[in-house]
Amino acid sequence: MSLVSVILPAYNQARYLGAAIDSVLGQTYAELELIVVNDGSTDATPDVIRTYQDPRLRYVEQENRGLSAARNAGLNGAWGRFVTFLDADDLFLPGKLTDLLGAMTADADVGLAAGQALPIDEHGHQVGRPFDRGLPADPGDLLFGNPLHVGSVLLRRSWLDRVHPFDESLRSYEDWDLWLRLARAGCPMRWVDKPVSLYRFHTHQMTRDGGQMTTASMMVLDKVFGDPAPPESWLRRRPRAYSEAHLRAAANAYLAGEIESGQQHLRQAVDLQPGLLADQGRPLADRFSAWTELPKTSDPIAFLETIYRHLPSGLAVLRRRRREEIGRVALRLAFDSYRQGDWDETRASLRQVLRLRPAWLARRGVASIFVRTHLSTLN
Repeated sequence: MSLVSVILPAYNQARYLGAAIDSVLGQTYAELELIVVNDGSTDATPDVIRTYQDPRLRYVEQENRGLSAARNAGLNGAWGRFVTFLDADDLFLPGKLTDLLGAMTADADVGLAAGQALPIDEHGHQVGRPFDRGLPADPGDLLFGNPLHVGSVLLRRSWLDRVHPFDESLRSYEDWDLWLRLARAGCPMRWVDKPVSLYRFHTHQMTRDGGQMTTASMMVLDKVFGDPAPPESWLRRRPRAYSEAHLRAAANAYLAGEIESGQQHLRQAVDLQPGLLADQGRPLADRFSAWTELPKTSDPIAFLETIYRHLPSGLAVLRRRRREEIGRVALRLAFDSYRQGDWDETRASLRQVLRLRPAWLARRGVASIFVRTHLSTLN
């Protein structure tokens, strides 16, 4: 059996750390070592770690140096032929190592295997859509964004050593930077189409800092295209790569209520990728709707209203889509909440549909859930 090294950096996440450790030690594949790196925590992190007596767990302490440095510290003492990472507030599903190792041992050339991640909230309830986009057929398309959750990836150590560890100058997107460097080096990658990890979204999570994420996203792309000789096929992707980064920045800015910043990033995205305004702005409108499915979007309708109400000059063509696009999202939310048995949310979403696109209530499926949920209030 092959030893798998699991690197778990921990910084002030004592509340979740025990569950994260349990999810590693409880794997169906048991030939593993778990290296927990306490990155200068000031909470009860050391106390949590001391409750474990499993000989597979090793503990490293250091002054606070950031996530990338903590992962690299764990790598320095890791012995496994395979390596994977878990953040202290996330979880492995029980078969994660078995599933990804199966994909890698079936093909000795594969250097990275990845599976789906399920987003959860602070209480462990699933929220939003699974991270199931998968790896692109052409590795160069990784320039358009990071489709992988770091906890859903397994790496062959020999490939990791070939491209060097995490870039400690990055405060976010350090994992995307690593996948890009592996792709550039020719690392074969394999997608496993099943959930292998749980990705927690909560109030104090670093990924809610949209400004930090935008800065890091641009830094990653600047690294790629600042290389003296990037592949020609990658250079052709440059305008779209930066456009996609500006779209992510716009979503984060609008979510944070930073309207002027959101408008600026939208303008830059369209300047770099004019096709976003094709078909009366259909591609860009689809992006706006997709943003409402992000786990950190707490009020999708209000979020979308904000975007359409504060579109930058030059995007007036999209204003004509406002009622229809918001109505579509409201209808999707109505069906989602109905399937989940949440009739209060269903009624609230249907009222939005009635406000924006009243004619849609005549549709057979919509009329059915409208009648059922509203008759329930009479019982």
